[in-house]
Amino acid sequence: MLGSHPAPYERVYVFHGSACTQLLGADRLVTAVQKLLAAAGVNPHVSPAVHTDIAARPYTNEALQDPLLDAPAGWLRSHTSVMELSVQLPMQSFWDRISAGSWATWSEKWPAPVDGPLFPPSSPEWLTRAPRWELDPLAPALGPAAPGGWVWSPRDGGGPDGEVERGEESSLPGEPSAEQGETGGGSQSLPWVGLFQLTDVESFWVLSTPDRLDQVVALCERLSSTHSAFTWLTGYFDAQDILGSLRLPMECAPELEFALTEGGYAVDVWW
Repeated sequence: MLGSHPAPYERVYVFHGSACTQLLGADRLVTAVQKLLAAAGVNPHVSPAVHTDIAARPYTNEALQDPLLDAPAGWLRSHTSVMELSVQLPMQSFWDRISAGSWATWSEKWPAPVDGPLFPPSSPEWLTRAPRWELDPLAPALGPAAPGGWVWSPRDGGGPDGEVERGEESSLPGEPSAEQGETGGGSQSLPWVGLFQLTDVESFWVLSTPDRLDQVVALCERLSSTHSAFTWLTGYFDAQDILGSLRLPMECAPELEFALTEGGYAVDVWW
């Protein structure tokens, strides 16, 4: 299941909260993560994680809503292109369990023929190089929303632009290579953006690499000339002033998805 603009390869987004980890992404990849966690003795939850450390937007009464208890029927996510997986594991524990699951499933990787090269167990590269964010309740906010948001999390071995670079060993069975793309035509990857309703029913988060978020900010500034809700754009920064995420009122989501898709972005959505 792909986003509104098909991408040359599938991806996952990893979110580390204070006591939980949440994944959003293509069904096949999220299912593979679930298999690794199960092999390590972890029972993943199918219900969304509740990120209680994020401060609500302070300027409407709806900001006090609990996303699961008080949300309207729209929270049942009528528009989604990704699968969700939540586990009650903080960041380090999550990656430890992924590593343990890779060892537990090592027997499935014996080569054919049996005298072929055998590689030691390792976590899938498409997962270890996936874009990650950490929840920072004190992240400075540039805009009208309250402080506290998602900050970009560097990864060991990750590319400079946050892209997943897949080698032969990291691909799933039957998965096309990055060079082939989904259609096998050799098309290059599109820039990706995630639009996810993660914390409350009246706002959503824009997630991508810091450089791409700068491009989205410029797009939102243009859209604000005709759609006043875009003036509520808020950016969240880490201690090095690196932009990690954007937050917007929910009414901006359809318009931004359309504009990004028209601009050539691969858009993943969850709201």
